[in-house]
Amino acid sequence: MGAMDEPVRVALHDDAYLYAFRRSRSARLAVDVAVDAVEAVEAVAPRATPAAVRILLVTEARASLQRFLPPSLPPRVEGNRDLQAALAALSPGEREFLLLRHWDGLDTEAAARASGQDPGRLTAVEAMCGHLSAGPGQATLAAVLTAADPARSVTEDDLGRSRRALRALPDAPAASGADPPDGTFDHISEGPPPNAPPNARAPSGAEPPDSPSTPAPVPARMITGTPADDVGAAPNRRARTIIGSTCLLLIAAVVAAFLARQATGPTSGTAHLFESADVVAVVAAAEIRASVIDGEVRILRNASVVQTLKGESAERVLTVDVTGRSTLERPYSRTFHPPNQLMFLVHGEHGVLTPIEGEGSVLTLVNRRAPEAATPAGEPVPLPEDLRNTIRAMPPGELVLDTSGEPPGALDPAVVVGVRPDRDRDASDQPENLQGTFRMGVKGTRACVMFTYDGRLVLLRWPEGFSAYEREQVGTSTDGDPPVRHRILTVLNERGYPYVDDDRSTPFIRGVPTGGRGECGGQELEVWDIAVDPGSTLLFY
Repeated sequence: MGAMDEPVRVALHDDAYLYAFRRSRSARLAVDVAVDAVEAVEAVAPRATPAAVRILLVTEARASLQRFLPPSLPPRVEGNRDLQAALAALSPGEREFLLLRHWDGLDTEAAARASGQDPGRLTAVEAMCGHLSAGPGQATLAAVLTAADPARSVTEDDLGRSRRALRALPDAPAASGADPPDGTFDHISEGPPPNAPPNARAPSGAEPPDSPSTPAPVPARMITGTPADDVGAAPNRRARTIIGSTCLLLIAAVVAAFLARQATGPTSGTAHLFESADVVAVVAAAEIRASVIDGEVRILRNASVVQTLKGESAERVLTVDVTGRSTLERPYSRTFHPPNQLMFLVHGEHGVLTPIEGEGSVLTLVNRRAPEAATPAGEPVPLPEDLRNTIRAMPPGELVLDTSGEPPGALDPAVVVGVRPDRDRDASDQPENLQGTFRMGVKGTRACVMFTYDGRLVLLRWPEGFSAYEREQVGTSTDGDPPVRHRILTVLNERGYPYVDDDRSTPFIRGVPTGGRGECGGQELEVWDIAVDPGSTLLFY
């Protein structure tokens, strides 16, 4: 069946599934990550040594998983608060090194390569958690980690259900006639994955920014800026899953603290980066993929160019080598709509663009309207005035929305339109007939937005700084017809990032009736000030 036999694919799948489940505790997310990782490994490496495949597999699984969970967020462990605190205290790279070794069964050398760490650091990292096993009669750190391994709860039935998604993939493309690079690709052992849960058996049987290529919108299932379970898809991308409420609260707390900070400090470092770089660009979030270059596995990112500030101005997509950096320099926020990035790039050893070595060469553009940047960890980074004034990241042709003059977060939302789920019930569990819908209209340079639920229709007034625009969306065809392009109205939040699309659904909205009335789509309606959290979105792309 192409380059990889079914038992080999299943073994890869199980490794990737367990990796993702350990870090997310989400079976649905683990299914998507496992399929993504296997598909990527097949495409890049049709034959490989076991060590090379294991490193490539966990790298791909991590890249897929981190579209949803930031590397700064430690995995949840139950019943051991001391271990939870110890994992949270490690840096993302140190924590990944430790868990790859003790949860995923990689040897020290492979775990170090896969996490971008020095192999000699393992002893020091383990020592940072040494208090967990200190004292006579206590279990070793390895035993503590094994006992807390979330994959112990994974059953063979869980793996079997996920493997069905794997079998839905088309066969992997056959290897080309060229010989594979040295050190790669001849055998993968069968049998249960390393550190498999006790109840798992061995496998049996033989695009430009702001114009994402997404199919028709799907229900948003996020409540006025609080993400829940928005499942969307884009071509060649499987999609996407639930994040536990505990994780969301942690992310929201971290990002809320970040949003409150103000950028201060000198700008000379950024000015030096601008001067030293071959290419400086504002880029949109893009897929990370593995590729073999000169016999070495490299992690590449095809970044859609929002604006080129220096260098190759004709390029619409930049290929950037982020090997060793991809887990540290991806933008995250509670919005799950990744902000643009500001990259300072030079041509690397393979002729591919790569971020300048050192800190600050990849920044998050947290505000597109009045360019503000931060490190991926959320620390504000002041930009030189001439660089700030050069950045034009907003989409052209914005439409005016009626606004209240109040900033996001200023309202005390006393009223709900729709059905708020019970405390213990996720919004994603609401039946379709309990979903409200956003409807938008355009007249000249102005846009209006309505929310309809169960026959009730209200006209929305937005916080200060919100606007709208029409973006192009490309839908795929299952019968071989050319892709269908159509225009979609989108509301932009105060930071210039998408908040909600036309025809997007959600169980309820919160807001305050103004007592006034307004016109939209030929109808006179009561006007509401919608309650919106700062920097939030109802969209996931």
